This record gives sequence, C-alpha cells and structure tokens, in this order.
Amino acid sequence: GRVGSIFTSQLLYDNYEVICLSKTNTKYLDFKKNLPIKLKKKLHWQSIDLVNPHTVNQAVDYIFKKFSKLDVLINNAAESNRGKNFNYDIQSLGKEFWGTFGSSFFLTEKILPYMRKKKTGKIINTGSLWGSHAAKFKTYSNLDIGPSPIIASGKAAIMQYTKHLASREAEYNIVVNALIPGWFPRKGPKENKKYIASIKSNIPLNRIGKLKDLISAVEFLLSNDSDYMTGQFVIVDGGYSIW
Repeated sequence: GRVGSIFTSQLLYDNYEVICLSKTNTKYLDFKKNLPIKLKKKLHWQSIDLVNPHTVNQAVDYIFKKFSKLDVLINNAAESNRGKNFNYDIQSLGKEFWGTFGSSFFLTEKILPYMRKKKTGKIINTGSLWGSHAAKFKTYSNLDIGPSPIIASGKAAIMQYTKHLASREAEYNIVVNALIPGWFPRKGPKENKKYIASIKSNIPLNRIGKLKDLISAVEFLLSNDSDYMTGQFVIVDGGYSIW
C-alpha cells in the first residue's frame, strides 16, 4: 500500500531482508517490479488475511522457517469500513475488529517471544488521527467516507497497545512506537476540489500530505537514533492535531 511502500523502501535501502504480509500479492508485485535487482532479492511475500486469525499462525510459521530472527515488526494494515452511520451486524462488527486491531495484536503477540530471546527489537505501529481525535464529519461534505466508529476505536486501541507494549517489553530492550499520519488522501480519477479545500481549511500548513513527507519520520523510527524512544507517537499531519 501507500504508507507501507515508504516503510518497505526504507528497510530495503537500509539493507534489511523484508517480508510483506498481505491478503493478495498484486500491490507487492507492482512495487517489486520497479526495484533494482539486488533489492528484489531481499523482498519476500507471504499471504495473511487480517480478518482470518488462522492465517496469522501460518505467516509466523513461514517467517521463522525462513529466518532465524526478526529485528523489526511494522503493523501497517487495516480492513475497515467507511461511513458516518455504517450499519453493523455481528459479522461485519467482528470482521472490522479483526481488521483494525485484533490481527495486529495477535500477530505481534505471536512474534514477540522470538524478539525477547534476542533481547532487542523494534515494533512500529501505524496509528491514525482518529485514534486520538474525533472526526469532523462536515469535512467530508456530501461524501460519506468518514471513519467508522470501529476504525476510530480500533486505532485508539493500537495507540494504547503501543504504550502498553513499550512498558511491558522494555526489560527485553524492545522499543515500541507509532507513526501517526495526517491527511494523505488517495488520488482518484478526478480530484474533488471542494473536498480537498475542506481538508486544507483544517490544516495549519494549508496542504494535504505527500508520501515523501513521511520518509524522514519512517527513517528515524527505523534507525538507531530512536533507540532511546519508546511508547511515543510521531505525528506527521501538517499541524492538524494542534487544533
């Protein structure tokens, strides 16, 4: 995905072997085909479906059959609904819970015992402004694409889990932090200028985010420069969250 490509690129250029976990390999293959040959060899893929917890076990088995250790875990995926008044039933509620928080939690807990043995590691979660701030639904105008109540609650859970892990895993020298991106809307076939103007009116720097704005933050979180930082949130939002 878009934010995941920033993490993946930085890891590869930092000479890591990288395993991408996702439901399908379509975006993975698109990303990989544009890489230099020496980096292509360092990039791997394994299937995982966030709403199917059984695939988490399969992914963990794959990782540790292929590699003896894991230095960095990045939780950067979500399966979520959109809409101010999304109508839930038991199935959709469970699916979105696993997609926004449950599987990231489950995957992390399965991997942590291997990290503890090495007495070192980094975990980076990708959070959201909606985990700490209420959405301004008027921003979306007539577009019913605001965050659902479960994605907002799930991202809040991710942020609290980040702090919980930072405290619990400190004795193993494992640091846990989160990246909180602001507004980085996808480009559609036709830009909705009214919607973009509405977003920018709430951002002090008066522009939406570009993916390159995340590079420095990602580089810092992955580097040794962040070794003495844990349980923290790196917010890249053009100032949105100060209001």
